Parts: sequence; structure tokens; C-alpha cells
Amino acid sequence: MRIKLLIFLLIILYSCGNRSTKETSNLGSAIKIDLLSEPRSTVKKLSDFAVNVEYVPLQTTENSMIGEFVLKIVNVDKRIYIQNSGIKSEILCFDIDGKFLYKIEKKGRGPEEYISVEDFDISSDNKLIAILSFGRLLFYGISDTGFVFHRSINLKDPSPVRVNLIPGTNKAFLAIAPWRGTEPTLSLLINTVGDTMHFKPNSYQYKMVRKENFRALNEVLVYSAMNAVCFREEFSDTVFYVDAEDNSFKPRIIIDSHGTLTTPEMRGGSEKGDKDNNFIANLFETSRYVFYYYGTTEKRVRIIFDKKTKTKYKLDSDFFTETIAGIERQSEKTKLKDDLGGGPDFNVEFMRFYCSGDKLFSFINAMTVKKYVAGENFKDAQVRGPKKKEELIKLADSLNETDNPLLIIVTPKE
Repeated sequence: MRIKLLIFLLIILYSCGNRSTKETSNLGSAIKIDLLSEPRSTVKKLSDFAVNVEYVPLQTTENSMIGEFVLKIVNVDKRIYIQNSGIKSEILCFDIDGKFLYKIEKKGRGPEEYISVEDFDISSDNKLIAILSFGRLLFYGISDTGFVFHRSINLKDPSPVRVNLIPGTNKAFLAIAPWRGTEPTLSLLINTVGDTMHFKPNSYQYKMVRKENFRALNEVLVYSAMNAVCFREEFSDTVFYVDAEDNSFKPRIIIDSHGTLTTPEMRGGSEKGDKDNNFIANLFETSRYVFYYYGTTEKRVRIIFDKKTKTKYKLDSDFFTETIAGIERQSEKTKLKDDLGGGPDFNVEFMRFYCSGDKLFSFINAMTVKKYVAGENFKDAQVRGPKKKEELIKLADSLNETDNPLLIIVTPKE
């Protein structure tokens, strides 16, 4: 039985490694973005960069409840994989229409279990899930009914905090956070049996002199786009992508920060920054646009860069009061008018703005939709798709207070 399972696993891995990677080997010349240049104008509505918006009710069952926070969304082959926050450490799978299919919840210390889900990714053929858990990388096969354990790899210290599977291959990209200052590498490419294929020496080492050491996951930026995995190391002006044919790391985006980025010495505490030092807190890409969020201690800026016209725009934002864990707080969110489907304003924190499979994702509370559709603003809304407005009315009528939040799917222009 073990021999049959091993043969099956080798077949899966071999087929992954021999799919075409031509799309990943040539993404064209690097994109150049001036971080500090003034945006041409402010984007205030979805139609400025999107062609469609959908509100998908996620089936609500005892096993499919969406938590207060969603940590990651992966969209592959008409499947939506959602990483829930919380102690359960589970990943839920829905189809593109919101039907709950299955989930993986294997928290524990056994050989087929994980302590917690730090990060995960799905293979481009939707047959394999990789879960990163505190120094271990676990692989499970994906079937029509759920997940089947394949194998695990023990990773060397310091442990990675991000994993992305390279489309069409048997390779995984691992990103390590620059928290100690002495990490030999922050970017590592391995195959699915644990062999190192390539790594990038850490050029941003520093000595930690501060008494307290803070840690932020947005110091590690990795995303998948255009059939490739892209990454930016903290302190770097360059976003690289993994060339799947020769395993090299090549420039994808060059960000001219005019020397204003936070330095390793500032991170370690040996040098003090000032109010003009910038950090980049989020960055992702679709076929036409680059979205990024940057700022200083005094301001935050949300940008959409049109690769087709090489033009920068600022995403409109506003401050909102929200209650999390019973505590009210002020947060600044992107504010975009839904002039495509007539729904509520697209009020989303940029750190809860997800991108996968060339689509953008967010969530909205079911009762928020019901109240909005019943209000005057919805009745008076002028939208480009009247049919969408009728569909939203029917959807709102079907929702209950205890339902899962709705998944918002935005399709950007190509």
C-alpha cells in the first residue's frame, strides 16, 4: 500500500513539474514606478478600473463559518480557498457560486497534522495544497471530496513565513522575514522534496540593538500574477519574479523611492528614521494594474498603477468607525462607488483587499447588504448594469442575519 501511495505521489509531482512554463519565463521588461510622483487623479468608482462586480453568498453551515478575519484567498480553477483566522487554523473551499465543498482542519502534532497555518497555496492545476506551519511544509492532495496527506518537509531555521507554489512546476518559493537581521537569505526556491533550487543572499542584514523587537508580516510581500510568483524583500526597491525555466530571480517592478525607504539600520534600531521615511505595506498585481499601499508615520497612500498607460492613480479613501472584538476603532478604508452593480460603497481596508487569479476579492456583511438595498441610496443609484441591480434585490431578500459575509469579486479591466 505504501509503495502504491509513493508511486501515486511521484506521478502527481512529475506531472506538475512537466507542465509548460513558457508563460512564466518572459514577463517582458521590468515595470518602473516612481513612488513619490503625484497621481494623475483620484479613482472614486469601480468602473474606472473594473468591468464587473459580483456579490456571492457563501453557503452557511456549521462547518463553513467565515471568521472575523480572513487571512488569505486563493482562486484556482473555479474554486475559492479561504484561510480563516482563529484557533481552528482551517482552510475552507467553496465553488465559484459560493457552495461549500470541504475544508482542511488538521491541527495537532501528528505526522499528518500542523500546529497552525502560517500560509498556504494551491497548485495551478488545483491538485495540491501546500501548508506552511512553523518550520514544516506539508503537502496534501486535493480531490472532489477533500484533502489527502502526501508528505511533509522539515525546513531549516530561520523558518519561512510565506509559501507560493510556482505554476506548472514542482517547485515552491519560500519567503523569510527579516526579523533577526542575520538571516542568510530572505528568498528561497525549493522543490517538493525539499532540495534547494536557488536562493538570494540577504543583502539587508543588520544588528539588532533595540531592546524590544517588533514583527510585522507585511515586511514579507509575495504574490502570484501572470502565471508567476513575485516577491519584494523589505528594504528593497525591486520586486522580483521567479523564472520557472532557469530557477533565477529576475526584476519585475523597479520602485524609485528616491532613497526614502526605511533602512535595515532603522529596523535594527541603530539609526533613527524621520517623518519622510516610507514603507510599503502591501503590493499585488493583475494583468493590467499594480496595486500598492505605502506611507510614512504621518500619511498613508493607496495607489493603482495602470501598466497599459503607465499612469498612477490614487484610490479614494475615508475614515470609518468599526467594532472589532467589542472595541470601537477608527480605520481608513478605500472608498469606491459601485457603479457597476449598484451595491454599497466598496469600503475596504487595503490589508483586507485580496488578489488571486487576476481578480480582486473582499467581504461584506450580509446585514449591511440588506439594509443598503432597503434604503434610498440604493433606489436612486444609477448603475451601468440594471440587471445587476435586480439580482442584488433578490439576493438581499434571501439573506439572514446569521449568514456568512458575502464574497465580493471584482474583475479588473485587461
